[in-house]
Amino acid sequence: MRAGRKKTLEAAPAQPGLLALQVVILSAALFLSPLVAGRLTPIPTLSVQALVLVTALIWIVRAARAGSLDLPGGRIVLFSGIFFALLVLSAFDSVSLHASLRELVNIACYLLVFLMTAGLSCSRRVLYGVLASLAISAALVGALGFNEYALGTSAGQRVFSTFFNPDFLAGFMALMLPIVLAWYLSRTPPAISVIAGLLLLLVLANILMSGSRFGAVASVSGVAVFMALALLSRSFGKAQLFRTCLLILPVLLVSLALGRPLAGRVSSVKAESHSGGFRIYTWKGTARMCEAHPVNGTGIGTFEVAYPKYAIVGYTKLAHNSYLQLAAEAGPLAAAGLLGLLGLFTLPAAALLLRRRVAWNRDEPSNACEYPWMPQSGLMVSGLLAGAAASIARNLVDSDWYVTAIGISFWAILGATVALGRPAPPGNVKLSRAYSGVGIALLALALLGILAMLGGELYLARGDRRLAARDVEGTEASYANAAGLDPFNPETHRRLRRLYLLLADVSGDLSYAEQAEREIRKAIRLEPTDPKNYYQLARVCERYPRNEDAIRAFQAAIERAPNALEPLLALARRYEAAGREKDALWVWKRMVALEDSPYGRIRATPEFAEPRYIFAHEALGREFERQGDKNSARSEYTKALEGIERYQESMKAVGAILGAVGRRDSEMEQQVEELRTDLIGRLKALEAAPIH
Repeated sequence: MRAGRKKTLEAAPAQPGLLALQVVILSAALFLSPLVAGRLTPIPTLSVQALVLVTALIWIVRAARAGSLDLPGGRIVLFSGIFFALLVLSAFDSVSLHASLRELVNIACYLLVFLMTAGLSCSRRVLYGVLASLAISAALVGALGFNEYALGTSAGQRVFSTFFNPDFLAGFMALMLPIVLAWYLSRTPPAISVIAGLLLLLVLANILMSGSRFGAVASVSGVAVFMALALLSRSFGKAQLFRTCLLILPVLLVSLALGRPLAGRVSSVKAESHSGGFRIYTWKGTARMCEAHPVNGTGIGTFEVAYPKYAIVGYTKLAHNSYLQLAAEAGPLAAAGLLGLLGLFTLPAAALLLRRRVAWNRDEPSNACEYPWMPQSGLMVSGLLAGAAASIARNLVDSDWYVTAIGISFWAILGATVALGRPAPPGNVKLSRAYSGVGIALLALALLGILAMLGGELYLARGDRRLAARDVEGTEASYANAAGLDPFNPETHRRLRRLYLLLADVSGDLSYAEQAEREIRKAIRLEPTDPKNYYQLARVCERYPRNEDAIRAFQAAIERAPNALEPLLALARRYEAAGREKDALWVWKRMVALEDSPYGRIRATPEFAEPRYIFAHEALGREFERQGDKNSARSEYTKALEGIERYQESMKAVGAILGAVGRRDSEMEQQVEELRTDLIGRLKALEAAPIH
């Protein structure tokens, strides 16, 4: 390949139809991503990724016809390729090939969005149109968040909007806040200024309503970086000062009206200390994971299935730190590569801005008059850099970039930063037919893979619906189709295991139990480090009845998640059923010790009282009573009753929420209530017993 230059994007060999199609689909992907891909659910996420890959295919096809490809510069492309190669290397020895393939495609989409956006540097009208699609999406996300708050039952409730949790909502809004502020402060027509101002207030309101303290800190930091860059680059003048003054009263009113979720969490520092403590212990556990896999990690995207072995506190899907999570999954070199890329993308743009080598203020390009809605370049470069800085800082305390909605938005903003923040035209890289053919083939292969995964997820969802309708044959067929389309997905085999186990329970036919066991063993082969696979295998074995096999499977689950209470409780009960009282006693003591450890004291959801410790205290009480130590027995029974009271009280607060997301355990609630009645009787018997 040979590099050349061109003066404008419009000067490229004419491909107006393909360019327009590329920009439209790219804008659609950016618009849809925050609306549908923020909840960590596979179907909408895969759909957005498919859109990005289709856009990239059009981009390469257009370049192949033109004979050249717009790229942001040799070093950027080279280092991006090296970074991605490190992630690919980590996948070769991954503990979950499916998770690694999913995350590789996700990050490939990030890089493609970055490169395509950075290639729009010579057409600011198009570039600002792409950014406008992201801003409009932020407006809709903000409106949904406001509606959620308005319809809520508590004035202090935290808002999720379209995201998995309120912290991710705050992370997205912290990213967008300086960009919207730059648009508002630019010399645009009054209507555009009013719209930008209202959007700015909506973004701010959602940060407040999310109740995210770290999100608020990142937002303030982003605004501070924006102001510093705008002032130092002389992009902030009298007009901007006047517009800033107009904001003061509305900002105060919004803060007073909608700031209770954030104010409540800030004022209750002691009550909310669990949040920071949980993060710190999660980072320590992730560091242990890094130490155990210091070269290539456990495989990109595998944190959830590999981390439980190293966890100090309870379950978490993400590491609450993107850099540390990447180091654990793909090795420290990959994390260092990411930091290098971020510096390569942002520092030159900041230096150019401060050296006044970007058109801004009164020196706008000629098309600014033709398109008055466009923001001033100096302010927008300051806003893009500040938004990126806010997100870079936030990812020290959360794994925002593992959420596709935030990741795609962030990398698009990085691309726009590179596009606006460089003085020279983009590289016009000559493409031979061989190179363009390889690029098209790779993208087509990735797209086919994504579509296969998407089809598998759609079949899984259909199977779940048919199972709810008691259509056994339809359920089995749907799950089988999912396995055929996406053979590396262990979740398909876990669903089939559940189906066959239900059939075995209903019919009494043990051949179904054998099928259930075969399916869960397939899941184990695909994800050998995931403790839930062994736990589910044990549940199959203990029913029909193979007690020793169940014990071995529970032991394997605990080996991969030493602090997990669910398999510990099940193992203790299996030991008792096998007459191995000493082994059971060791497990009960282990559970009680966990209750007083960071694992028991520092929880992600402190409102929920863990019920499994109750059974450990009851079992220890039984043991003391057997030994004739009535005082110790009474003490353990009392602790169990106190635990029951805390658990039942907590269910009044979170029971409806758990029920809404399908995580309420009615069987556990019944067991606890039965145990409460039994414990009251035992304590009365102990009180009535004569003292010797």
